[in-house]
Amino acid sequence: MGSNETESRILSGQLWDDFCDRLKAAGKLVASDGTPTDVQNRALGYRFLTRLLRGGLERSVDYADPQYPGFYRLADDTKKVLNDNPDNFYENCTVDPRFDYRITGHRGTVKWFSIGVKGGGGTVDKMSSTGEIDSSQMTFGDDGTFEIIMSTKEQPGNWLPMTDESSNIVVRQTFGNRKQETRAQLSIACMNPERANNNLAPEALEAQLGGALTFLENTVQLGLMWTKMYKDTTLNALPSHDQPMLHAAGGDPTINYYQSHWELAPDEALAVTIEGLPECQTWNLQLSNFWMESLEHRFFDICVNKFTARYEDDGSVKILIAHSDPGPAHKNWLNTLGHSEGGMLGRIVGADGGWPSEWKTEVVKFDSVKA
Repeated sequence: MGSNETESRILSGQLWDDFCDRLKAAGKLVASDGTPTDVQNRALGYRFLTRLLRGGLERSVDYADPQYPGFYRLADDTKKVLNDNPDNFYENCTVDPRFDYRITGHRGTVKWFSIGVKGGGGTVDKMSSTGEIDSSQMTFGDDGTFEIIMSTKEQPGNWLPMTDESSNIVVRQTFGNRKQETRAQLSIACMNPERANNNLAPEALEAQLGGALTFLENTVQLGLMWTKMYKDTTLNALPSHDQPMLHAAGGDPTINYYQSHWELAPDEALAVTIEGLPECQTWNLQLSNFWMESLEHRFFDICVNKFTARYEDDGSVKILIAHSDPGPAHKNWLNTLGHSEGGMLGRIVGADGGWPSEWKTEVVKFDSVKA
């Protein structure tokens, strides 16, 4: 589309009308085939769209300039995407391999953090890694400060490689206990920008607004596809499978994933047993709703990890997913918060191998296990 035509669409308001029309059409995804028909899940679906729109606009409009980059949060306590990790503090950033970048910051006391460069233009199902570095590989100053150079050419010290496919950064800060740890502080600057400022180019606005809606549409569609697949193949089970698919969607290549879907009647619970955990940075298991948004973890126990779990004498972990508190005999209860189904995801982070092929599960009657 030529610049004159774009200018005409902006001045007439047609560009905005088209954006609103496309957003309205996206609402039909919430009521598409295979989605729940009850009012609670339908309302959650529409709220999900508002959250994705917020994240998409930050990603594609406010933080879209790779010459004047900044970290933003595509997933946080109220913006949730594809079984986001309750133990993580996520940050994102737009980059371009034509430029070099300097990331500076302070280590904090968070258990572990990684910075991954992804390709695919940030499309949610095409975000394979093009470069990674994590806190176990980095050199820090005595005061906890650090500097990382991002570039296509190797650099001394902390170097984060880019390739011609690199387009965005995903930062994962993984807590053992959020209340006791402080997160790392990061900032980023482009070392060789070509433009004198980051003023909005009017001709870029249409693509930016379109990018926000593409992110919204693709995220919902990918989540619905995964949900159908897991309901059809691994319902209430937690196998380790299809790691390349999950890594291509932006997953960390140092994580082994156990992703699935749970569904329980009012009188049922899901007993999970994890045996043979390898030495690792951390592990966790979380619950999400139907839309693959992590459940409310600020106020309720919907996630358990290496540092919060209570272990059996043999080192195994027993977790009970249930609608009500089963009593003190069950050391690791995950609260469904009234949901009858949703996503669930286990992770083993930073192990050198030896991952269990599955985490054992069994649907049980709640009354039979209640203390």
